[in-house]
Amino acid sequence: MTRRLSARLNSPLHIRTLVYALVVPALLLSGCNRNKKPVPKPIIQAPSISQDIPAPLRGTIGAEARISGTEPTLVSGIGFVVGLDGTGGLTIPEQYAAHLEREMGLNGIGIGNSDGNTNISGKTPGQLLRDPNTAAVIVQAAIPPGARAGESFDLYVRAINATSLEGGRLWSTELRIGPPSAFGNPQARILGNAKGPIFLNPFAEPGGQYDGVTRDVGRVLDGGSVSFPTKIEIILNNPSHLRARQIVTAINSAFPLPPGEREPTARGKDESLILVQIPSEFADDRDHFLDLLSHITIDQSYPEVYARRYAQTLVNQPYLAGDMSFCLEALGERALPFISDLYDHPELAPRLAALRAGAELGDARVVKPLQTIALTADTKYQTDAIALLSKIDQSVLVDTTLRELLAEPTLAVRVEAYERLMERALKARRQRIARMITNSKGGVEASRTQIEALSRVHVPSDPLRGVSRELVAGKFFLDIVPFGDPLVYITQQNEPRIVLFGEDLALSKPLLATAWSDRLMLTAETYNDPVRLYFRDEKTRVVSTMDDVPENLPSLIKLLAHQPSPEDPRPGLGFSYAQVVGALYQISFDRGIDAAFTTEQDRLLADLLSAVQSDEIAIRPETSADEQILIPVDDPSAPVVGENQAVVRERRTLLVPVIRTDEEGNEIPREDVPAEREE
Repeated sequence: MTRRLSARLNSPLHIRTLVYALVVPALLLSGCNRNKKPVPKPIIQAPSISQDIPAPLRGTIGAEARISGTEPTLVSGIGFVVGLDGTGGLTIPEQYAAHLEREMGLNGIGIGNSDGNTNISGKTPGQLLRDPNTAAVIVQAAIPPGARAGESFDLYVRAINATSLEGGRLWSTELRIGPPSAFGNPQARILGNAKGPIFLNPFAEPGGQYDGVTRDVGRVLDGGSVSFPTKIEIILNNPSHLRARQIVTAINSAFPLPPGEREPTARGKDESLILVQIPSEFADDRDHFLDLLSHITIDQSYPEVYARRYAQTLVNQPYLAGDMSFCLEALGERALPFISDLYDHPELAPRLAALRAGAELGDARVVKPLQTIALTADTKYQTDAIALLSKIDQSVLVDTTLRELLAEPTLAVRVEAYERLMERALKARRQRIARMITNSKGGVEASRTQIEALSRVHVPSDPLRGVSRELVAGKFFLDIVPFGDPLVYITQQNEPRIVLFGEDLALSKPLLATAWSDRLMLTAETYNDPVRLYFRDEKTRVVSTMDDVPENLPSLIKLLAHQPSPEDPRPGLGFSYAQVVGALYQISFDRGIDAAFTTEQDRLLADLLSAVQSDEIAIRPETSADEQILIPVDDPSAPVVGENQAVVRERRTLLVPVIRTDEEGNEIPREDVPAEREE
């Protein structure tokens, strides 16, 4: 039967029938499409990109991919400030007024509103904008790369129609990518929200006008909140699904998922794109994480082989010491046997690179060499060694070394030692609170947010570290560092802090200290007399007098900040953080406090200026149908309207000694202050 079937299939008649069945339809289709041009199939081929990099760095992520999203994101918005003392309500440009009136209307503010709030009840948006106790402002900020939802940041605020923002509070304001888009430009994505009290220069005279301090520029410390998280992007030079998976595996091996995290550090999107979120442990050290990310070895099969190669490169090619240090650290603890041999290397570059990698990996063997560097004066590596020492957990030697450095004469060394020692005290406090909550709940772990909030409010002094922290009137932290010469250290970014160095800081007597055109006075005629206080509030015209105020400086600070209430009727003046700092500065300048006075320089404006890379920025399209649009950048250091003066453009240095100058800008030494109070 098989032969018969084969013969039938091979017969001439069957072959002719098959040919007609195939050819005739093809000819008919060809005739129908005779006038149509064939559409070529698109060929998508990614360009092959190669980089000229040193041989030891080949095989790392930075050698095979480009990392984007590593710069801060400039965001801004038009905001509304209330609570001014008659310094607002000036003429406002129409484009700003229209924007704010529309936003207020959307939020239910209007003549029909009667919620009992006397500030807005029964007023139209236009009437509110003309109120002398309100002002329109431009709000700008630099959101750090890879910011998570809920993360806080500082805000930079400039008045549009006010001569002073003193006493103001910023209403909730949406922050969008780029400059304020109130002039009909396409609305960019909302990345955050802003609100909170305005913080002016703490050395300004409250209510004053002629002390040379700009009052139409301020900030809101920790007043911004990220609403749309951003991620770091890794874009492969040569797209490959296999290589992308290898990179994802290498990243997640270097940064495993910690407890409480819901998604891994790296997640692949396609053959050329990988999304990376910064682990919470690197939230305060993003640059370090990005350096590690680019130096991760993609091939994780033989880490010891790579560790040996990187260690040899440290010695043979010292100019690559920095890169090799990150490569070794990225390999993890398996690199420690090859690093530890270099802790006492005679050459400086390999030794420091090995110590840095070992400290970041928590190797306790780095403590002794780093201690030697940290305690050696007149070396530029002192503060770096202090920072690395603090990485080693559960080390009594580290704590005692940092405590010893608190008494160093070099200001930068003292402050660095304090910052690191307080970090260790906070970490120990968090661990203690976590154990307490877990035990009290029968083994149920507390949330990370809960533990963080409880630990930061109060840090008691302990015999090992000796530093302590207290939240004062819900406004700022008061840190006590009872070591070394007397020093008052002021912070002006992120968390507001007043730090007192030295034992038992107190007012000096006899005393005559005045501030703010004699509206604040502290006096004591002799050493045995109590300290009397006089204060006249410029806004309310209320005069307060106290016949016996605390001479102990921490107690005096609490008195200045405390606002009496029915629940807590203790005496106090209700000063803001800026007012407390200003009062302390004036008392110190009048030699009422025998201590140096130091503050941080402004980092916020420097961060904003670094986020402005050119005169234009690109607003990313929301959909594939939209176009990318370039919008001119609003310089944060430029005035908004008219004659407003702004902060001078300056890059950050760590510390700035506070000095007073005369009308010609010359420094007035403390020795030139009249000394009639001396015994």
